[in-house]
Amino acid sequence: MSRQSSPALLHNEIATINDRLVTLTAGNQTLTIEDHANRLLVVSSELTNASQTKTLPKTTGSGDVYEIVNNAVLTQSLVVAALGADVLSGSAFLLSETTTNTDVFHTTATSDKYTFNVTTMGGLRGDRIKLVDIAAGTWLVQVLGNGSGTMLTGFSAT
Repeated sequence: MSRQSSPALLHNEIATINDRLVTLTAGNQTLTIEDHANRLLVVSSELTNASQTKTLPKTTGSGDVYEIVNNAVLTQSLVVAALGADVLSGSAFLLSETTTNTDVFHTTATSDKYTFNVTTMGGLRGDRIKLVDIAAGTWLVQVLGNGSGTMLTGFSAT
């Protein structure tokens, strides 16, 4: 993204907000390189009525980053899924709101999605998932989430 203006006060320029911040639409959605890569993707408060899946674009090894932040009080699951044969490689760090547990979960060779289920796999306001297109077929993933009870892995294979 090229900017012609002075770096001073750039963060306050209205013209650059759409370049940096995207509010995701309600329901299932396929993310695109043009509209979502290298931006902060926000799940807003209006996305609370039904389970939804956000599908990533096909990996190419571009280095593009997709960071999804939950800014809603979710009542249904939020699923972030790889496309086709792409897989996720990385970890989820989950903190329990109701116990003193802190758990780390790792992907398997076939993990291709992460589910925030609003309880044991995260899904509270402020949770985030960061995905980096590191190679054709592979997303590097890091989840930071909060949940309740005994934490479980949100990673799974379709």
